[in-house]
Amino acid sequence: MSDAHDKREQELFFTVASVWREERVSCPHPDILKAYLAAGLDAEASEFVKFHLEESECPYCNAVLEDLRANEDDARNEELEGVRSRLLRSTVTALRRVSGE
Repeated sequence: MSDAHDKREQELFFTVASVWREERVSCPHPDILKAYLAAGLDAEASEFVKFHLEESECPYCNAVLEDLRANEDDARNEELEGVRSRLLRSTVTALRRVSGE
């Protein structure tokens, strides 16, 4: 009876952490993760998100965070390209004025 009981216990065994991870109970909304990246959360919320990402090592939220960082980098690159383009145009205009004098 002991072996059958042990086997039954093993079949039913689960941890709170595994249930929380599988059901994503503690996962913050992507908007919260975005605010976390922008340092826009209060200290307690930021601490929770940091714990969730670093200590719990939630694969889902870490993947969302990677995507958010990639999108942020893409937006920065587009913004920099716009600045470069405006700078080049203004430089060409300034050089034309100087050479025309």
